[in-house]
Amino acid sequence: MLTIKHTYRSTSSTICSFRTLKFIQNSIFYQSTDAAPIKHENKKQEIRQEYPLLDTKFNQYQIAYRYRNTFELLRGYLVYQLFSINFLTNNQEKITHWCRRILGDRLFKVLLKITAFGHFVGGETPQEIKPIIKRLIDHNVSPILDYSVESDDHGQLYSSDQIDHMHDHNTNKFIECIQTSHDVCGPNNLIAIKVTALIRPNVLKKFNTILKSIKDRSLLPPLFELINQEQKNDKIVALLQESINAHIIKDQNDILPSVAFMSNDLTEIHNLLIRLNKIAQACVENKISIMVDAEQTYFQIAINYLATELQRYYNKSNVPVIHGTYQCYLKDALNSLTHDLVVAEKYNYIFAAKLVRGAYMEQENRLARENAYESPINPTFEATSQMYHTCFDKVLQNIVKPFTLANSGYQTYKYLPYGPIEALQPYLFRRAQENRGIFEKAAKDRRLHFEAFKDRMFRSKN
Repeated sequence: MLTIKHTYRSTSSTICSFRTLKFIQNSIFYQSTDAAPIKHENKKQEIRQEYPLLDTKFNQYQIAYRYRNTFELLRGYLVYQLFSINFLTNNQEKITHWCRRILGDRLFKVLLKITAFGHFVGGETPQEIKPIIKRLIDHNVSPILDYSVESDDHGQLYSSDQIDHMHDHNTNKFIECIQTSHDVCGPNNLIAIKVTALIRPNVLKKFNTILKSIKDRSLLPPLFELINQEQKNDKIVALLQESINAHIIKDQNDILPSVAFMSNDLTEIHNLLIRLNKIAQACVENKISIMVDAEQTYFQIAINYLATELQRYYNKSNVPVIHGTYQCYLKDALNSLTHDLVVAEKYNYIFAAKLVRGAYMEQENRLARENAYESPINPTFEATSQMYHTCFDKVLQNIVKPFTLANSGYQTYKYLPYGPIEALQPYLFRRAQENRGIFEKAAKDRRLHFEAFKDRMFRSKN
């Protein structure tokens, strides 16, 4: 099994990392600051009384929303109310289009900034989000900065030079995000990136299809070791092509000509590796870790492969630089997690990961219906919750020493997306879909925002 080096909990995800062989620890306990010091009856170990009793149902809105001002609480409640209206959520792209046409770009941006964008997104630039970062830090919440640009497989037509410039620009923005996190939050913080911001979606999709046909992808050449050895472009591209072809033949899988690599596709993948390597190097230099966000399933095998390859090269020290992401609404989440734990032990690097529910459910289910294949998504919320707990249990089975939450304390993180309004519309659309009225969590978010607003108003009058 693998040693846990760090485990962080937040209300929306679990972040954890591991290394080396040790034993199973199966007990977790915590203690209130109001209680007298005690010893666990089986462990002979005193539990420190430094942290308050954990509200495992997350109903303490006075604490959860204390960093928000009164206007932000009211706005949050109203935004959740709007997102509970299925007509608005189901037709959000059409409504957005007509609002932009009627109001014009300037007024439309103002409207978006004081509503959904203002609630879910920190701002458009590092300068805009710095006051929010300071507020979060003042309330002992560490922000995970997320320059939330991404692409999907919509077949936009751009010239090769335009595409390269856009991807290089996004790379520089991610590096700027790393530097901002270091300068404002200090070292040992986290940021998030999306791979689709760094390569054409159709090339990544093709890469995903080809990798899916290879049974043991860990036997492919160590990509970032080659990149950092300053191998020539054509040599790395040729080696990757030869290795992929050899494994496809070995596994006796037929790849359709439509998804076979062209020379310019391999060049794009090489450029992607260089961009990811630059981002990882900036993380090392600034002592910041990155989380490689999961995306749609037609990208995710490739994204997960790239994340594990980055871990294979950069997660050799005691502090993990690279975290992958596992979407627990996927039916194969546990299999993927288990496989990657084995690979991490085999190649002796720190496995680091974030466990999340997942953000592309409606799109994934729609594509499955339209193309007549089985949905990769768990059929119910309960099944997703069970998968989440099963994956987390798998994590806890690999602990090196008693995992006493009261001794370690919970480190609280909050995602803080930022970026241009136009680039973040897909993100906002997903937030709307996730918070529609049919989800119990959305109803709870609305209720808690309203309770916090009433409480704040009542206290202000007294």
